[in-house]
Amino acid sequence: MHSGTPRSSRREHWGRAAIFAGLTAALPSVWHTITHITDDTYRAPEARHGEGHVQYHLARETLITAGALGTVVVATTAGSGRGRALWRAMALSSAGFAAAMWSGGPVTGTWAPNRQALLVHVGSTTGLVLGTLLLRPRRSRS
Repeated sequence: MHSGTPRSSRREHWGRAAIFAGLTAALPSVWHTITHITDDTYRAPEARHGEGHVQYHLARETLITAGALGTVVVATTAGSGRGRALWRAMALSSAGFAAAMWSGGPVTGTWAPNRQALLVHVGSTTGLVLGTLLLRPRRSRS
């Protein structure tokens, strides 16, 4: 049953696959955030800092997401060049992205606006967490 592929190589393969599945699952959520930036229904005339303040936060969230997920991609594709520091950056970026995605529950009482969004949250979080765990560098035995 074992194809002769070293265990670390299989872990790398499955880790990358899980990360890219998680990133793919996250795309609808990221796309919705981007499109909400210019959506006038996301303006809040009663906001103290101006009616476009919500859209400003959506733009900021988009840029933060690009940085976090960019870090995940760089670390995932680094392969054997991925040391502990780069893995930690990937782990923190994945955790931060997932935490932000789930922050609505404790803050507003709504974990996701609909079933499709909930599936996006579950799929992206699962892929990123599983992939990050699989890609964790082994401790050196020196």
